[in-house]
Amino acid sequence: MKKLVGFNIKRNKKLLVSDIIKFYEVRGYTLVDANAQGMIFHRGSIVGNLLSLNPIKWKTIVEIEIVKKERLDYNVYANYQFSSFLFFISQEENDFFNEEINAFSKAIEQFEVDVEQLENLANKTSKSNFKYIATSFPIGIITALIIIFATNLLIEGQLPNIAASCITGASILISYYLLVKINSKA
Repeated sequence: MKKLVGFNIKRNKKLLVSDIIKFYEVRGYTLVDANAQGMIFHRGSIVGNLLSLNPIKWKTIVEIEIVKKERLDYNVYANYQFSSFLFFISQEENDFFNEEINAFSKAIEQFEVDVEQLENLANKTSKSNFKYIATSFPIGIITALIIIFATNLLIEGQLPNIAASCITGASILISYYLLVKINSKA
């Protein structure tokens, strides 16, 4: 998921760059590239996407571009590339990502950062993801058992184990997807 935020700020460029670096380092990002036009920060990893329900541990890339308009007048653009747990973005994840972006704008424009609020939102998102997974497993397994049983009745012989495993996995993923979509609309 990609998101872009931009704003104008009147400040010395060295102070601006310093504030941006401080903000992202406090949030757990690592500066991986910097040049006269901007910076690139990374946080999390692909392994974090697979093993953690907490969005702070998921792979995130932020590309910052600083464009000079006039003396001490800059446009700042932050291009976020968020990854998510599995392939679906829940409403809670979307809320977290939006709050992360808003926190950057507030920190640079108004010198306000509420790290605790972002941490609480990350924990809420993590609990929400666990709830979706815990709910999708029994629904997916029951659905898979019904499909496998019906298929075994319709074909002569028994469905191969690999096919039954694929049906079970697909049923769980579809259940997860449907739960995320239903709760996002609510």
